[in-house]
Amino acid sequence: MADTTRPGASAGAASLEQQAGLSGVRRGSPLDQPLVLLLIVGGFLAVSTVIAKAAPMTGWHPLALLQWSILGGAAGLFAITRIKARGSMAGVGSSSVSRGKFALYLVISGLLFIGPNMIAVVSAPKVGAGFVSLSYAFPLVLTYGFAVLLRIEKFQVLRGAGVLFGLAGGVLLAASGRQLSVEASWWAMVALSIPVFLAFGNIYRTLKWPAGARPVDLALGMMLVGFLALGLFTAIAGIPVTPVAWTAEATGLLIAQIAIFAFQYGLYFRLQHTAGPVYLSQIGSVAAVIGLGLGYLAFGEVPNLPKLAAVAAVGAGIVLVSKGRASGLKKTS
Repeated sequence: MADTTRPGASAGAASLEQQAGLSGVRRGSPLDQPLVLLLIVGGFLAVSTVIAKAAPMTGWHPLALLQWSILGGAAGLFAITRIKARGSMAGVGSSSVSRGKFALYLVISGLLFIGPNMIAVVSAPKVGAGFVSLSYAFPLVLTYGFAVLLRIEKFQVLRGAGVLFGLAGGVLLAASGRQLSVEASWWAMVALSIPVFLAFGNIYRTLKWPAGARPVDLALGMMLVGFLALGLFTAIAGIPVTPVAWTAEATGLLIAQIAIFAFQYGLYFRLQHTAGPVYLSQIGSVAAVIGLGLGYLAFGEVPNLPKLAAVAAVGAGIVLVSKGRASGLKKTS
């Protein structure tokens, strides 16, 4: 189990999985159930990857679409929480948050949030939505590996074996990009940095969670920081921030992505607060499975043998990591 008493661990990081009550604590709403949150957030993640690949087809630069989708998603999430101020989306917490720690947390979280999103939307048109979605399957094993290195959790043989399977899956996924063009192969390697960003973000947000902060406030702040950072980047790079033409397809894609982000990131922090970083990182596994299917249905992307082998390796890693956690819970109960 997590070593929640070690010096330097913040109050927000302490016993998050125990606080979550995953083994029977009564919850008042389906959106308080970790499994429900996991499936919803993972599904949204897969759909947003497919939308990123479709962006150039409708006249959008992928980063411009991402930029306005984040801003619109933040506005939508804010509107939802204002309407349902006492609802489940508001989360838990109090107003006694250190402003300095809160601001630093938002800046770092925002940069860790926008980095992998930028990589995903730019690389998806190059290497395919299925490839990018599959790269989201690795944060589970990487998050556990980082947690052990940082002594957030104790090493377990089953979970360690799961990490090795996950790394093997990463090698197989990289091998699946050998049939791509030189440019696409380079983007495939870049896309494989996505899980590293995500795993590090999972750990950081848990360790440094500001005491008393509500999940929804952190989500809003993270999205706004991400929007500002991306806006600065697009301005410096001279990227057009509007589509070639405001067609029905371009407008519809923006509206769809805004709606997805509003709900996805509102529930993302709720899932982290409810279930902890290792459980949260399983959203990538959900996104990988759904994303491969959507990539085939929407763009005719047929998974090759290395991709299927990568899925099997990552699946084995997930089972071992999850089983190791269950075993650890039994020993400490």
